[in-house]
Amino acid sequence: MARELVESRRTQYTRRALRDALIELLADKPLARITVRELCERADVNRSTFYAHYPDLDSLLRDIEEDTIDWVNGTLQQLLERPDPDSVGRVIEHVCRYIADNRSHLRVLMSPQADLRFQQQLLGLIYGRIDLATQLQGTDPQEAEMRMHFAVSGSIGLLQHWLASEPTAPPETVARIITTMALPAR
Repeated sequence: MARELVESRRTQYTRRALRDALIELLADKPLARITVRELCERADVNRSTFYAHYPDLDSLLRDIEEDTIDWVNGTLQQLLERPDPDSVGRVIEHVCRYIADNRSHLRVLMSPQADLRFQQQLLGLIYGRIDLATQLQGTDPQEAEMRMHFAVSGSIGLLQHWLASEPTAPPETVARIITTMALPAR
């Protein structure tokens, strides 16, 4: 039992080191220009250790992205189970706090050079779960679709700007801007 726990901690440490190293490298150059050797040197692990956990760098990046999506999904589920008239704003604020708390990783994942599909999936998940369509009820369907596209694209742009800015605005301010820009006045 103790050996399993040690291996589990060791595995967790190794995966964290690989993830952190990849994020650091992605801050300087695209994934296609990063080598496994370079990643292993940065993470201070052997190549065989890398391959014991991941078949390639794309898999490591997908693992990082999936963890982010899983967190957002779980958090949205918890927040949306509680009835609250301001739930949309609270959900977006909570996600903005997560982004602020994980700034170093998400600065890279949300950067203009990163995978736009991940960014769209992340924001699409958020807006899909808070059912933006219901918020736009009574709106022309074409207008609702355009507002949804604007909400996702505009939020990505705002988050990219926020993550690249120093000093940064508080998460509550960013959430309020996203909420007021995405939703029609009530």
